[in-house]
Amino acid sequence: MRTAAPANPGDPAIALVRRYIDDLIAGDEAGAYAALGGTSSDRSLDLKEEAFLDKDARITSLRVSRADGSGATVDAEITSGHGSYVATFRVVYGPSGSIINQHDYIKI
Repeated sequence: MRTAAPANPGDPAIALVRRYIDDLIAGDEAGAYAALGGTSSDRSLDLKEEAFLDKDARITSLRVSRADGSGATVDAEITSGHGSYVATFRVVYGPSGSIINQHDYIKI
């Protein structure tokens, strides 16, 4: 079994996921939609984590669990007033920059 690499703050996938989560905590939906490759007028993109992220939410862990030339999978552990969660983000690298194209979470 391959272990996850520790978070490298300079890793672009880690930085994108951190920015997405921080934007949601701050209530910046436009910034969060941008991380998903869209705009706030594109309601087809789902800001799933808004269900539990509040102003007291904190990222407790970020790690890249899988990376290749097309992108990376980032696992995040987050605590909030609603409990503790594990979220998984698939970041894809494209000619216009990186975006999160899949994301989900579970309560632990």
